[in-house]
Amino acid sequence: MAYALSPYRSYIPRLIKGPVIILLILLQSFVLGITSTTASRLSAFYGIEPETVVWFSQIGAVGMVAIIPVYYRLRMYFKKADLLQLALCLQVLLALLCFTVDYAPLLLVTNFFMGMLKLICLLDFISVLTANYPVMRHRALFYGIYYTIARIGGELADIFVNPVLEDYDWRDIYLISAVSASICIIICAVLFHRQRMHRKVPLYQVDWLSMFLFAAAALLFCYMLTYGKTLDWFEDETILYALVGCCISTLLFVYRQYHVKRPFWNLRVFSLYRQVPLGIAFMLVLYVFYSTNFLFNYYAGYNFREEENYLSQVAFITLCAYLVSFPLTGLLLYKGIQRRVMLCIGFLSYAGSLYLFCNSIQTSASFEGLVLPYLMQGMAYGMVLTTLSTFAATNIPREMNADRVMGSLSFRYIIGSFAGYSLYSNWLFRSTVVHASRLSEGLTYENPLYHTELNSFRALYLSHGMDMQDATAAALATIQKKLQLQAMLVSIRDISMQAAIAAAIVACVVLLVRKFEMHEMGVGNTYKIV
Repeated sequence: MAYALSPYRSYIPRLIKGPVIILLILLQSFVLGITSTTASRLSAFYGIEPETVVWFSQIGAVGMVAIIPVYYRLRMYFKKADLLQLALCLQVLLALLCFTVDYAPLLLVTNFFMGMLKLICLLDFISVLTANYPVMRHRALFYGIYYTIARIGGELADIFVNPVLEDYDWRDIYLISAVSASICIIICAVLFHRQRMHRKVPLYQVDWLSMFLFAAAALLFCYMLTYGKTLDWFEDETILYALVGCCISTLLFVYRQYHVKRPFWNLRVFSLYRQVPLGIAFMLVLYVFYSTNFLFNYYAGYNFREEENYLSQVAFITLCAYLVSFPLTGLLLYKGIQRRVMLCIGFLSYAGSLYLFCNSIQTSASFEGLVLPYLMQGMAYGMVLTTLSTFAATNIPREMNADRVMGSLSFRYIIGSFAGYSLYSNWLFRSTVVHASRLSEGLTYENPLYHTELNSFRALYLSHGMDMQDATAAALATIQKKLQLQAMLVSIRDISMQAAIAAAIVACVVLLVRKFEMHEMGVGNTYKIV
């Protein structure tokens, strides 16, 4: 049987093939489920615990990673056009279902499947884009170009979607997703033929049990990190049950991977190729500093929550940083600059960003003071992620590349992302309690400042018609609120400074890790990475 060599229809001009694929990748950035912006609105609208919404808003990453091995089997079973159209149609269906059905559990659960469908579409689009531009077979150029497109798409979505959410119903995000996926359906129908491009491989060879074990372990792990602060960690039985379930699922999953003929995730990739565990380990370090944007956004949210579109302004600053950092890093690595140098510059950028942020914290801040720290954060992330991805992917044979991708995304989007959020959320909470307790010790009548403030606020409330008792109670509540604010600001300042020092130390350490230069491009890297 003769197979088609190209997925495009014969009448598609060569000049538009690449740009249209880039457009498809950008459109997928607008296919969204629950975002950080909609999470608070969904929680308030349905009266759901914020932690529950946070957990479900991030499990899309679990679905995205869990579907990777299945995707490689699906693409060998379906025709390319059929697989894409199926995934896109399901995106439209789920988005419209969430938009029309007023049922909170549906909105939460569909995030898991949205992540799966998005991954299928993106991997297919990336493979076609790489085929159009053979220069992308170089790992540095591939990641420099792809991350530029994907990350800019994400920031563009924030820039355009956030104002819509602020001015209209927050559920309109699902309508935007449906429209974006529908446009993708039309483009793919015009662009791709429906001929088979490879031998059909049956689906029964998929290890569904391993997929279930992986997803269960990841969801339970994320549950612990999300609810730990609220439930006081292992003082709560639910967290203990989640820990036991996570450990059992993980052990069964690992055991199965070494005892089945076709492992769902071939874990031998970690022992066979030294660049994989080293690169992934430093990706976890990267996410320790990337997650400091929790502090940035927490502080900005307090200061500028009344300002319309401040989130879009943050996204625009980050977009500018990504527009420079990702392609520049890919080009410099392609030209032969040492990876250690790029990593050092990246972590030093994180240190500088956190130091500037630390010194700009105050009760009354201007947004302009955060522009440079946000910009440096974006530059740092682009440099470090592109460098580590290039390093981890180089000299990995084709048959093991999917396992390397699985490892990279698992540690970044599941472990790194959730652990980073949990780290700074708990750190800020506990530090604020400590600082508030210390500041409260000074609230005595022997303190002239406290006495003056109390009398000032009490006089203010008395002038509004309150009696002495109510005015005193209101004045004490106001002072307590100001104390909590001061404790929070001091905590953010302390945490930022410590993170800045840690980033500077890591920047020095990476210069000593000579293994980052242990291999160069070879014949083994001439295949398409996807």
